[in-house]
Amino acid sequence: KETSFMKTTKQELEAERFLHRAMKYLTASFPERSAAMDAETLKNKVIDDCEYALSYGYETERDVMGLVDFLWRLPSDFRKDPQYGWVEEILSDKDSDAELKTESLQNAYALFTAAAEQGEADHVGT
Repeated sequence: KETSFMKTTKQELEAERFLHRAMKYLTASFPERSAAMDAETLKNKVIDDCEYALSYGYETERDVMGLVDFLWRLPSDFRKDPQYGWVEEILSDKDSDAELKTESLQNAYALFTAAAEQGEADHVGT
């Protein structure tokens, strides 16, 4: 029979393992961005990003990491930048599940990036 202490310890171990895997993944996937952080800063950023995901109804490890991965593609101050208001808008959609939200974010990001690149192209040579 599991005691509440054993259960808590098991949950804490699973959380630590998840954080370790997330940190390893982000370090490999975003080497420049993660190189600017020490291990403690990186861990705290992962925790903050996971809490952000949980606050928008993300529940599974896979869904949370899908959003964390996406967030790392945005500027670190995207929440304060009105150009990125669409992120909050998509995440706040009560009718979409986590998977649909992440897919919508990726599609919107592709359009946003294409528009930004087109805007830069329009200014070349002027």
